[in-house]
Amino acid sequence: MAKIIFINRFFYPDHSATSQLLSDLAFYLARNNVEIDVICARQLYSGGNDNLESNEKVNGVNIHRIKTTQFGRNWLPGRLFDYLSYYINMSICLIRLLKAGDLVICKTDPPLSSVITVSIARFKQAKHVNWIQDLFPEVFMALGMKGIPLFLLRWIQLIRNWSFKKSHLTVVIGQVMKNKLISEGVDESKIQVIPNWSDSENIVPLEKENNPLRKKWNLENKFIVGYSGNMGRVHEFDTILQAAKLLNDDHKIKFIFIGGGPKKGYIEDWVKKQNLNNVLFYPYQAYSDLRYSLSLPDVHLISLNPEIEGYCVPSKFYGVTAAGRPIIFIGNEKGELTFPIRNGDFGSNVISGDVQHLVTEIITMASDERKIRTLGAHARNMFESEFDKPIPLKKWLLLIEDLI
Repeated sequence: MAKIIFINRFFYPDHSATSQLLSDLAFYLARNNVEIDVICARQLYSGGNDNLESNEKVNGVNIHRIKTTQFGRNWLPGRLFDYLSYYINMSICLIRLLKAGDLVICKTDPPLSSVITVSIARFKQAKHVNWIQDLFPEVFMALGMKGIPLFLLRWIQLIRNWSFKKSHLTVVIGQVMKNKLISEGVDESKIQVIPNWSDSENIVPLEKENNPLRKKWNLENKFIVGYSGNMGRVHEFDTILQAAKLLNDDHKIKFIFIGGGPKKGYIEDWVKKQNLNNVLFYPYQAYSDLRYSLSLPDVHLISLNPEIEGYCVPSKFYGVTAAGRPIIFIGNEKGELTFPIRNGDFGSNVISGDVQHLVTEIITMASDERKIRTLGAHARNMFESEFDKPIPLKKWLLLIEDLI
């Protein structure tokens, strides 16, 4: 039987989002008697390599960890060196492992990996699938980030699209993302939507009185508005912060930010300058404790810069629905998350910048415990029917069986 080779910079035991998704899928396929190899970097997203082995077999998956430079994410030239060393050693490893008839599935970390992997797959007479979590360089251009000339970004976009067109299939995580690729000239018949997922066994809805974090963090008898996960450049926070400012005198309502990221410092500085006493910050929680941290808020806020819509999907969405909590999505009124939230009736959508609407939604929910419970139950129902881990994994298994 043909072998599957996954390509991604991070893999087990790393717990970053792309690594966790790939680990779930690779181990699931191995349990279903599919031969799996993974090529990844010998490092963790958080930095260092934690004494990871270069080659090992875990749960039936053959892991090949390649050496790369480790300058980190904060210095652009260093990041480029990290990428370059990864591209070179990943290519050497893939050429060595890949045989005719095998299937390569390439994720999007680091960007443009597919240009290399599809070229090797075509040379080796193997099949190639892209698994898209975000679209680069579109995110870079939409954010107006400096450092790479626009003409070079356009050229990168062209060769990236070439790699999609020459692949057997491209898997995206949302319909809006699919529409973006169609507009770029990728054949619709070569694009399939399979959403990301979360684990219904690890993340379950908890009643307030059963959540130890409420007492530990002194949040008993409070209505908690939560933001959990990455506070990244693609997310929009000004609407949230202005709403917190308007609600600062309401002692019942607390805003909590759990996690980290490039914008966390900006948020903390803004809260300090405005002298807000209704905003609290907590670090990322261990994977085993997500059932507590995700069930802590009465309502979750998920935001996305409207310019980024279709280029990525906030991964926190799946964990929040697993926890059975309502969601207020702040972003584009026709965004990827607006449709399931509206159709599943488990929250509301607020256009970025409409601070008063967000304040109204929070006050309305804070005054109606019964509504919160109903919306939360709807969120869990949607999760169990669409995003519970076995459902997307089964779609992947059927897709791979069809390809090989």
